[in-house]
Amino acid sequence: MHTSHTRVTAETVFEIVEPDGTAPVDVRLAYDTTDPYVVTMELEIRSSHHPSTWVLSRAMLAEGLLIPTGLGDINITPATPDYVLLQLGPGTEQASLWMLLPEIEEFLETTYDLLPIGQEEPWPEINHTLERILTAA
Repeated sequence: MHTSHTRVTAETVFEIVEPDGTAPVDVRLAYDTTDPYVVTMELEIRSSHHPSTWVLSRAMLAEGLLIPTGLGDINITPATPDYVLLQLGPGTEQASLWMLLPEIEEFLETTYDLLPIGQEEPWPEINHTLERILTAA
């Protein structure tokens, strides 16, 4: 029976685009098998000390490394061979951040090693048991 869950995190630095250049943003990426479709990003601009947490799907993050992807206040676009542009927030209040492609790929690979795509269903044996019960009824 599948009952154990694992959480992986990675710490990295994104660069937020500001009018006079860029500023570092400390980022903690997290993936937990208890919520297998979700990646959480906690961002903290070093001068502010006020973290902001964003939640997006693992599939969206992966897709955004290859093609422009977005849903609501989160948009991800491949920009250069080494960087991906992450845009957070609504319209004119949107923040643009550069993510280093190899670091995001490495984080995603770790999540896939933990729980491959297509195996996100948290407890497949529950579905099997329910199917057996309903078939017998």
